[in-house]
Amino acid sequence: MNEDDLPSPDTINWADGLLLVYSITDRRSIAYLRRVGSLIADSDIPVYIVANKNDMVHLREVSAEEGAILARNFECGFSEVAAAEMVAPVAVVFQELCRAVLAARRKSKHSLLERMLGTRPSNLRLYARGKSDSALPKD
Repeated sequence: MNEDDLPSPDTINWADGLLLVYSITDRRSIAYLRRVGSLIADSDIPVYIVANKNDMVHLREVSAEEGAILARNFECGFSEVAAAEMVAPVAVVFQELCRAVLAARRKSKHSLLERMLGTRPSNLRLYARGKSDSALPKD
């Protein structure tokens, strides 16, 4: 893996969330994630790190502790799975990332007016028209 294999800033900004996967049997794969981490350090994109091939502990090159430390550095979730054998834990990882993406969307969701003006003036009141609007005089 070389620098050309790293995701572009446009790709990172496009993403709603990032699921970063490395193999516990390949030290180069976690080194790659460290390089990706330098690209996403300033973004607010939800991230989840998954260590795969947990069923191949006899070939382990990357400790669980190394993965957990990387996740702490990225301030994200972390799991070790064996995708070939453990479907349920893989599904949980996707659910956790989806929850983080939805939470990030709710946190950053702004009204149309706020998006148009950049911010909502404090003296501006917004009202929504509902069924009771029929009592209002017609224009």
